[in-house]
Amino acid sequence: MNSSKGRQNNIIYINKQDPLSKYIDFGKYKLDLKQLKGGKLQFRTKSGFSIKGLENRRMSSSIKNVIDKFITGESIDFEDINNLNDVEKDYLSKMAEKVGINDRLKIPSPTLSKIQSDINKFNIMRGQIIAGNDNKEMIKEFKILLLKLSNTGHISKHEANEIFTMLLQLGY
Repeated sequence: MNSSKGRQNNIIYINKQDPLSKYIDFGKYKLDLKQLKGGKLQFRTKSGFSIKGLENRRMSSSIKNVIDKFITGESIDFEDINNLNDVEKDYLSKMAEKVGINDRLKIPSPTLSKIQSDINKFNIMRGQIIAGNDNKEMIKEFKILLLKLSNTGHISKHEANEIFTMLLQLGY
């Protein structure tokens, strides 16, 4: 554990492609190296503007360790991820998706696993309705779930409208 703390202090934050730049490419955006050294995540667009949905954030030592390892190309261990609390895992997961690195930085998010659970439940219920199950409570729960997934953007508004129209045509 002490070796990782010592390693963090020895990291030199320099953009290897352009040593005079204060930014380093991080997915489809840029990360401010001076802020990173000070323990803060600050993302910018390629033209230098701030990014909606990626607010500046002070990093805990656990998040800093994961980001430092990602930037330097070191492997991120299970222990590194396990040291994160649920809020940190959720933030890193959303950040990785927003900057376009979620294929290289896989963080299990408690929020995303709940959404995945809802999507799975939705697909099962849809199959039951198509198979002829007309239980009123289940159909009511299906409609609520459909509305929830549509409002969060996991099901397109167009697809949700088609499903609601189909339910109306079936008399539900």
